[in-house]
Amino acid sequence: MAIITTGAFDGERPLHPAGERVLLAAFERGWASPDGLGQASAQSRHLLGAAREEIAGHLKVSPSEVEFWGEPALISPVAIQGAPHFRSGTFIAGATERQEILALAELAPASVIIPVSPLGVIDREKLIDEVQSNSTLAMQSANIETGVLHDLKDISQIAGGMGAHLHIDFTASGPLIPLPSYWSTADFPAKSWNGPAGIGVMVINSAHRWSNPLSHATSRRAPDSYSLPLVLATAAALTGWLNDAKAESHRLRMLIERMREVIQQTVPNVDIAGSGAKVQSLPHILSLSVLNVSGEQLVEALAREGFAVASGSACIASAIEPSHVLKAMGLLTHGNIRISLMHGVTEGEIKRFLALLPGIVTTIRDSAGL
Repeated sequence: MAIITTGAFDGERPLHPAGERVLLAAFERGWASPDGLGQASAQSRHLLGAAREEIAGHLKVSPSEVEFWGEPALISPVAIQGAPHFRSGTFIAGATERQEILALAELAPASVIIPVSPLGVIDREKLIDEVQSNSTLAMQSANIETGVLHDLKDISQIAGGMGAHLHIDFTASGPLIPLPSYWSTADFPAKSWNGPAGIGVMVINSAHRWSNPLSHATSRRAPDSYSLPLVLATAAALTGWLNDAKAESHRLRMLIERMREVIQQTVPNVDIAGSGAKVQSLPHILSLSVLNVSGEQLVEALAREGFAVASGSACIASAIEPSHVLKAMGLLTHGNIRISLMHGVTEGEIKRFLALLPGIVTTIRDSAGL
């Protein structure tokens, strides 16, 4: 199978080779608790500190601002609920945020969901109207379904102007998008840079107030439930992935631009999410919805040709449920597939995909009598 996409609704990717090499050795060297007194624990503390510094350097933060979580799905919800005014102020989120983030509105005393344009861009004027000093604002760096970027520089200035808590979810972009000048907390799942599953990084701005909302008996800001070998693999994968991205990002963007252009010309009645402009999109993600076609059938037909694509919502537990993201943008919610190009994808694979897609769509439509 020619793997040109994540192949799963949650952005699953193979572990980066650099992380894989470190992981195998880490289980031999980093097995002891860093809190112990023995020589093995001292070695673990050294390894943990080095990994923390390596990750902090890439994210352009202080090592003291980096916390590791063994359950990355909890990072954003915990970061948001730990904001100083979450229980007393207004929770604000964009309409295309992940479903588990939007669900936090039920826990806040007041909430506002900011609409997006047909291109997926947040309503700036509405955001300005709603943000207050006691607001907790949750924003993605980019949407994992569509690849649409939010203008973090502008959003951070709006939040910073009011002194609001700004949480940023970097699940889709990883460190491709840098932290803006003003931010409070941030979520970086290791999988966003082809790191291991089951580990993530929460970054907490030392200049901002934040407290752990979970039950805890110590002053630590995160549980000690993470695996040290996974942390070490996370750091190595991040370094390797960033080195790859320097060469690959431009190439992937050119391939995505070609796909947008060809699909619009060869597949009738298709919606392609976002503008595709460099300042408004990630370089490797494409989301398209085809009228009068079942997304599930499209995925299955492409799989038979060797292409792993995803369909439905990337933000909920069911991969075939219609996307609230596309609905918020006013786009077709059926017949949707998401393409996420990996580093190393070849031009030949893209050419073959583009050659086969129109015929597959026609066959599905014909079988339905359309």
